Amino acid sequence: MNRPVAGAQRGASLFEFAVCTIVFAVLTGLLLERVLRYRAEAEREGVVRQVENLRSALLSRVLEAEISGNKTQLRALVGSNPVALLQRAPISYLGEFDNPSAEKIPPGSWYFDRKQRKLVYVFTRNKSFRVGTPERWEYRIEFIRLPTNNAKPSGTPPSAGVALQKVDG
Repeated sequence: MNRPVAGAQRGASLFEFAVCTIVFAVLTGLLLERVLRYRAEAEREGVVRQVENLRSALLSRVLEAEISGNKTQLRALVGSNPVALLQRAPISYLGEFDNPSAEKIPPGSWYFDRKQRKLVYVFTRNKSFRVGTPERWEYRIEFIRLPTNNAKPSGTPPSAGVALQKVDG
């Protein structure tokens, strides 16, 4: 009769192996979800930073036009390509298109739609599992008129300017 010797090692049962596999799969799924979420958030923050750079460049041009008193230069900015205001275009900037098709534009890219006069960023499609993540953000340089301030003396014209506005939801 073969009896197990005391203290001898025995292998894991099939049940123990299945439990370890399930735990490993759940932890891997949670890790993947976190990685995708952080990746989507990093992409979103990169776009926000680029838009802030574009707004800073636009503000410098607006101030330059206001200081020189050149209203035509200010009006010329409306509807123009904001990337042209930068010293260097973003790495993922593809250029200007008249009728861009969705198949031509790879995810993670900027382009300027000349027909609609909008700067568009197309997000990558492999986002986190969250619902409601955007596919694209669109911006346009628009003429804005700020409300009059009650503290201004009467007869002062309302403030007007040009700003890079988000035009989608």
